[in-house]
Amino acid sequence: MISPTQTMENTTEVEYISIYDKPKRGRGRPKTCKLSDEEKRQRNRDNATRYHNDNYEYCKMRQRLQKQTAYVSKKMKFRKPIIFWLSEKMNFHLNG
Repeated sequence: MISPTQTMENTTEVEYISIYDKPKRGRGRPKTCKLSDEEKRQRNRDNATRYHNDNYEYCKMRQRLQKQTAYVSKKMKFRKPIIFWLSEKMNFHLNG
């Protein structure tokens, strides 16, 4: 077997590419929207306004139901301790 020396030429002239020279892959989802942040906010406002105008009756009904459930839950929050206290007092009178 022949050992390589400095006088022997390399027969395969392949350029060495370092793994550190490769461009790195971008992180996250690709940015496809070319609008600025303010334009995106304005577009969202316009969409919400258009949806509200197209579904006006439904939006009002939903708001009414949300207010009603909030009112009932707030009312029941104060009522529960009173009912519990009265039920214990009644049991005491019935058992006593």
